[in-house]
Amino acid sequence: MLIVSTEWENNKSMNLTDIAKKILSEDTWGNNPSAAAPQAPGRSPTATQPPASPNAKMIDISDTFKNFKLSLEKQEDAAVKKLVDELSKQFLKKSVVVKASKGSVGQIEKEYSFPVSRIDVRYMKDKYYIVFSGKEGNEAESEYYLDDSQIEVDGYGQEAPTMQSSLGKGQVGGIKYPQTMGIASKRNIVPQN
Repeated sequence: MLIVSTEWENNKSMNLTDIAKKILSEDTWGNNPSAAAPQAPGRSPTATQPPASPNAKMIDISDTFKNFKLSLEKQEDAAVKKLVDELSKQFLKKSVVVKASKGSVGQIEKEYSFPVSRIDVRYMKDKYYIVFSGKEGNEAESEYYLDDSQIEVDGYGQEAPTMQSSLGKGQVGGIKYPQTMGIASKRNIVPQN
């Protein structure tokens, strides 16, 4: 840029195109071979083996590590199968109400009511999900992804609302609070002299 400004002072008739060409030809980012200083040609790097020690013994652990990973997979598969079996005994072919993501993981969780036709456990996004399959109403069969949540089966959980409905007016949690003031008050308040 310094060269351009010097030339600008010497030749005031230079236009912007000429300035841009001059800047591009005198590239300071290393693309202009004439601007580069001469360098000695380099050697390509070579890896050297460390000297072998007379008492050293090479041991290959790839088979051991492979067996370790296989045993983990087998244990994981057995645990998943056990969970699916337990859940199937409790929920398969029963109508449930669950809070789940419908269709895929990451959808907004809502409460859904449907009969369970299939149960699966899947590992997705670094986490295990319980997947119930079933039809909600007249819709097509969908998958419902549950985290760890409570599941309402058939008629369970319907006793709690009937207890609340037995509370009368003016009662909160089974405690009766009398109304002492206001239009509906049965108490006569007489001014005292």
